[in-house]
Amino acid sequence: MKISPAAVLLALFASALPLSAHDHWLAPTHFRGAPGERLDLTLCVGHPSQYELQIRDPRRSVRFESVGPKGAKPVPGVDGKSPAGIFRPADAGLYWITYQSDHAFVEIAPEKYAQYLKDEGLEEVLHEREQRGENALPGRDSYARFDKALLCIGDVATDGFERALGLPIELVAETNPFTWERQQELVLRLELDGKPRAGQQVKLMRLAAPFTILLARTDERGRARFTPELGGGWVASTVHQRRATPEQKLEGDWEGLWASLSFELGASAPVVAH
Repeated sequence: MKISPAAVLLALFASALPLSAHDHWLAPTHFRGAPGERLDLTLCVGHPSQYELQIRDPRRSVRFESVGPKGAKPVPGVDGKSPAGIFRPADAGLYWITYQSDHAFVEIAPEKYAQYLKDEGLEEVLHEREQRGENALPGRDSYARFDKALLCIGDVATDGFERALGLPIELVAETNPFTWERQQELVLRLELDGKPRAGQQVKLMRLAAPFTILLARTDERGRARFTPELGGGWVASTVHQRRATPEQKLEGDWEGLWASLSFELGASAPVVAH
């Protein structure tokens, strides 16, 4: 199958909701800040216009840290509360906030599971279930989250935005979001186990009204290409699903690996803390 790099625009809110009901992302107070300024980090699940806040739960968290000019540091917070994390950068530069969960189990009714697979572009999984005669069975998944947020502290940095953090599944920016201009192409790279992942659907969702969703398929180099019409906060999201193996000792038949990357598109004046 030939994979087109062109993104498909889904601007209608009614169409957007089913496409993003399972998405999870990191939402900072804002994506631009100043050294010493406090930024709250919220874990969100759902659609950007209608989402739930998740509390900080150390039983589910495998990795929650900031990665900046002086290395990686744990993100502090109050267990059982939202926001899940608090970030106060000491130095200027680009920072990545990364959150990784453990595996959680979910069972979904057959009809809803088939619709979920279609919405997320997981045709191979849908086809395998059909081939195995599993269409009448519920979907039984163990899933994990791998979220990233890119923050700019101080003046806009022009280098380092494309850094990968070594997550099992990861979206990496190949276009600097903070210097992006309207109608410019935005390129994101998807990596699975450190290698480019081709043929996978990636969603790009605007975090404020109008709640636009763009869809693209990754090419042979793992690149998804978009041409957003508006700046502001956005989140890219994707899920890779594979048959669970006995060696993994996971509950369910499938392993779902979710990746997200949230960021701000467009340059703005530096934020000055008071």
